[in-house]
This record gives sequence, C-alpha cells and structure tokens, in this order.
Amino acid sequence: MRNRWLVLTGFALIAVSYGLARFAWGVMLPDVMRDIPFTPQQAGILSACSFIAYCLAILAAPSLSARAGPRLPAFISSVSAASGLLLMAVAQSPWLLGLGLFIAGLSAGLASPAIAAAVSQRVADTQQPKMNMIINAGTSAGIIVSVPVLFWLPGGWRMACTLFAFLALLCTLPVWRILPDEKPLTRPASLRGFLRRPALQRLMVIAFFSGIASAAWWSFGPELLHRLGIEQGTLSLLWMIAGAAGIAGAATGPLTKVMTMKQIYRLSQCCLALPLLLIAFSQHFSWWLVPGVALGGAGYVTLSGALLVWGAEATESAPATGVSMLFFMLAAGQVVGSMLFGQLYALTGSRTALLIFAALPLLFVFAVRKQH
Repeated sequence: MRNRWLVLTGFALIAVSYGLARFAWGVMLPDVMRDIPFTPQQAGILSACSFIAYCLAILAAPSLSARAGPRLPAFISSVSAASGLLLMAVAQSPWLLGLGLFIAGLSAGLASPAIAAAVSQRVADTQQPKMNMIINAGTSAGIIVSVPVLFWLPGGWRMACTLFAFLALLCTLPVWRILPDEKPLTRPASLRGFLRRPALQRLMVIAFFSGIASAAWWSFGPELLHRLGIEQGTLSLLWMIAGAAGIAGAATGPLTKVMTMKQIYRLSQCCLALPLLLIAFSQHFSWWLVPGVALGGAGYVTLSGALLVWGAEATESAPATGVSMLFFMLAAGQVVGSMLFGQLYALTGSRTALLIFAALPLLFVFAVRKQH
C-alpha cells in the first residue's frame, strides 16, 4: 500500500512538473503570441528559459536530496511549478513570461531526482524499474490533461495556467506526507572519473544533439501547425496524440525482448525526425500528420528510455550519475535548439529550419558503437 501511494504521488508530481509546467507551453504558444506579441526569435528565447531552469535544477537536485532527503526538493518542485504558472497567468510582457517559464521549469529538474531517490529508498530493487516507468508516464498524462483544459476552459490560456498552478499546489500535501525525508547512507559519487569514460562522453554528445532536434517540436510544434492553417481544435488533438503516444516510452523495457537497444535507439531517432519532415512539406492539414506526430511523441520518450538504460550501464557503480548527466545534456540541447530554431525560423522560413533540424536525428542514427 505504501508503494502504491508513492507511485501515485510521483506520477502526479511528474504530470504537473513536466506535462503542465514545462511542455504545455508549446500548445499555449499560438494563443500567447496573439495576446502578448513577440517575434519568433523571442519565442525561442522564452522557450529556452524553461530548459535552462531544468538544467540548473537537475544539477542541484541530487545534492539537495543527499542533504535533506527526497521530500524537500519534491515539495519545492510543486511550489515552483505553482509559482511559475501563476506568474505566467498574470504576465503582460515577454520578460514576465520568461521569468514565469524559468520558475516553472525548475520544477521538472527538481522532481525527477527526488522521485528517483524516494523510489530507491522505499521500493525493492527488482520492482524499481517498473515503478519508475509508471511514474515517468506522468509526463504524457500531464500533456493529455493540458490539451482539453486549454481548449475548453473559459478564460483561455491564462485561466488554464491558474488551474495548472492550483493542481501543482494540491501536490504539496501528498508529497509532504508520502515521500521520505531520510538521507542516503552513501555520499553521491564524484563526476570527474565518470566524465573521462569514452562511452559516457559519446552518449552525452548524442543526448545533446537529440535535445537540439527535439526542441523544434516541443517548443514550436503547435505554432508551426497553426501556420499551416490548422484550426485550434485539430491542433490541440494532434498535440494530445503526441503526448499520449509518449506513453509508449514506458514499453522500452519490454521492447528489449524483441529488439536490441541499438535498434530501439535508431528507430526512435527516425521517429523524432518524422513530424518535422511532414510539417516541412505540408501546405495544409493532412491525415499523415496524425501518425507522424504520434511517432514523434513516442520516439522522444523512447529515446529518453534508451539513454536512461545506457547511462546507467556507462556508470554501473553509480547509475543515477550517468542518467542525470544524459538528461542534463538532453535539456542543454533543448536550450540551444529552442534559440537556434527561433533564429532560423525568422531568417530562413519554417521549411529550411525544419529540414535542418530533421537532419540531426537522422545523422545520429548510426552514432552508437558498443552499446547494446
């Protein structure tokens, strides 16, 4: 029973911190740009604010968990999500939006290490992978919830941000009551030795460029679809399909029974490029976009699963270290990708920018060697 409540609490916190406080920004973007005018370059910078905050938080969270236990960083995660979303709800200028996105973006970086630490303390080793996959599916659940709220809730995106902030505050009670506050018995491993390992270095490069490519969809996907003349209802449905398909990422573990990790990795990189290519060559809505965005959403989460497995293998004595570094590099790539795509979009147009970003995951299809 205790494990069940821990999983439900972790699932809810991940749904709020990733699905609502981080990725819902993409589907809000067209409406926000109508209410608070700003350029595509500024949109890229605003999107990068969330990714920068995530990078900083995920670096600080392991140390905070080691000093105070998982409960405190998870509680701060809930509060930062609520605070950032409320600031976005009342923002009247791009810089206030950026500040809100930054504060909300801290939430996801604090949540993942805290929940992982709680699971490692309270769940048997054999059950931890299963529990973590269920909890990580919260991201897709948050995206699925955000779409109908943004589409049907009176008051538009501002009222949606207010509701999301309220849901984040609701998470504080179970986080404080359910998550442990025990400190780990061993000190966190030093990064210096691990960073010298060629396997981890190669994976960090892959994660970085995969993050760059993924930023085109997660930061600009709805805006690009809107430019094709796709109505808001269809656009919201496509975004929800992409989020729902991300639940397939939880199947990364069972999928290894029929495919090697290298094959899973290559398939996910191809899927990451697919929606970008389809949007680049589309001039209006096509039903091909439905499976395209679904495979793109599934590909991103599955790629994250492959990186998670390889990161743990590359630092077998301290698996959390490898996983944290790869997810940090993935987010760092998204920072660069958001700003770079915004610049290319403004200077060259959407098609050229999309083709360049679609080429990145295709180039990295064969960038693995000894991993398996």
